[in-house]
Amino acid sequence: MTAKWRLWRTAAACCLMAAMATGCWDSKDVDNRLLVGAIGLERTAPSGLRVWFRFPLPKSTQEPSSSDFFTISQDGRTVPDALNRVKYKLPKSLDATSTRAILLSESLASSNLDPYLEFAIRERSVPLDALVAIVRGDMERIFRGRNPTGELSGIYTKLFFEPYAGGIPRKNVTRLWEVYAKVTNPYQSNLIPILTESAQNSFEFTGNAIFAGGKMVGELDKDESLLYEMFTRRFHDSEVELMNRSDVRIVHNRTRVSTAWKDGAPIIGLDCSLVATLIDSSRSQRQTAADITAELDARLSALADSMFRKTRQAEADIFGFGNRFRSRLGPEQADRWPVLFKSARISYRFHIDLRNTGLEFLD
Repeated sequence: MTAKWRLWRTAAACCLMAAMATGCWDSKDVDNRLLVGAIGLERTAPSGLRVWFRFPLPKSTQEPSSSDFFTISQDGRTVPDALNRVKYKLPKSLDATSTRAILLSESLASSNLDPYLEFAIRERSVPLDALVAIVRGDMERIFRGRNPTGELSGIYTKLFFEPYAGGIPRKNVTRLWEVYAKVTNPYQSNLIPILTESAQNSFEFTGNAIFAGGKMVGELDKDESLLYEMFTRRFHDSEVELMNRSDVRIVHNRTRVSTAWKDGAPIIGLDCSLVATLIDSSRSQRQTAADITAELDARLSALADSMFRKTRQAEADIFGFGNRFRSRLGPEQADRWPVLFKSARISYRFHIDLRNTGLEFLD
């Protein structure tokens, strides 16, 4: 009994010591971490790179009238290299898992994006749902300037695009995982929003950059971007369209896409149904509901012509039509799609239902 009792006592002591030894010994308290709100990437030389970081600061660490954020930059040969080098400058651990936005300079966008974003996909150090945008202007000014509405760094950029906040149909929401997926997909190209410096706000939306082969090759303006949102079924909320004699608000959109293959060429048809309401009309010139509908149809058709002319000239299928032809093209023919898209027969029709006109068109 004595030997057995000693055995049990030894086992209990070992279990107790093992329980006491457990714990998260490699964890860092939140007050010992710097949470990244936004990351900026810009080229400094043909092979150089500068990475910007913006960290929100908790109120407990702020002095009266001090800033609510901290900004630092670091040069490096690659993004992981800059991430490692900047740690030598920081008194706390750098935590990129809270990043809300990745801003790319226009010069960097003109080169291949893949080497600059691949680290995030492989290492998963940056959230894959982080917003991505192109910056036209001084990256330092955007990262060092205060947010006019008071939001913390990163949150301002997120709210700028999100449909539940400052987002509108013309503002194309693009996330990190979408950018990387399209860079590696020969059947679809990227369309990334462009932000420019603003004298009143941190930045403003001016259009979308067209990418082909991972490089920026063209640009859609704000009006053409609205057509992209409609044709790709990304339209949300509502949008005002200004015309010569009236203004209407587009409140609903549904687009049906049909595809066919004839004589070795793709055929793409778009049938776009819109619901619009009248919000303003000309008092100096009499018009009917049919006149307003015809003018809106002509306006949208002209924008669609311009949008497809730019994208087909650049051989950039930003709409993802090529994904519908995967079964007709084998893996060895995937690289042919950009050329096929340029020569594709694309047609589109608009069906406009004008509502809420009140007594405007009564005799």
